[in-house]
Amino acid sequence: MRPAAYIVVAAIAGFIGGNVLQLPELYEKVSGKFADNNTQPADFWSTPAIEGYGKIHYVDTPAYKPGTVPGLSNKIVFQINRSEGDIRKPNLGLERVARVTNLYYAAGVPLNQLNFVVSINSDAVSAALNNEQFHKAYGVDNPNLKLIDELEKAGVKVSICDQSVAFHNLQREWIDQRVTHTISSGTTVATLQNEGYAFLML
Repeated sequence: MRPAAYIVVAAIAGFIGGNVLQLPELYEKVSGKFADNNTQPADFWSTPAIEGYGKIHYVDTPAYKPGTVPGLSNKIVFQINRSEGDIRKPNLGLERVARVTNLYYAAGVPLNQLNFVVSINSDAVSAALNNEQFHKAYGVDNPNLKLIDELEKAGVKVSICDQSVAFHNLQREWIDQRVTHTISSGTTVATLQNEGYAFLML
């Protein structure tokens, strides 16, 4: 390597090294700035329809507000196919369904006018396991069952794809009884879309 190349390499290494050493200080500055702006009132977040799940910060704005648009069917099919985050906490897709439910309710749509269906498939199927099987697999109680309970109390129907159950070598009876079995998620989504349901992938 030529002497000039050594100089360039040394300069780059020095630049990177100097910045790496400053990372803790930069992190403190950035996190401190966000912390200073994080003085939110106690009621900033709420869960008006699904108690304890899918927290929202409601802002009363007129644009695209479902509670003020006459004739809306409020029909949505949600597809959840991922197991995200900490397995000891509720599936993030189910949390997002709770959030949408909370938002619609806060926007003025009564729960009895919501037509929401959840289709669980692929890697998310473990969320629908009964407590015994979930505990065997992961060593903890299934944190999704309470959320599924709350969703169904609000009229949200939760279903499971039996193709995914089979592909993951699960037994049908291992799925919690609160969850409705369907032949597949694909046929569930397609059938509901043909009935006028909007589709949200979560």
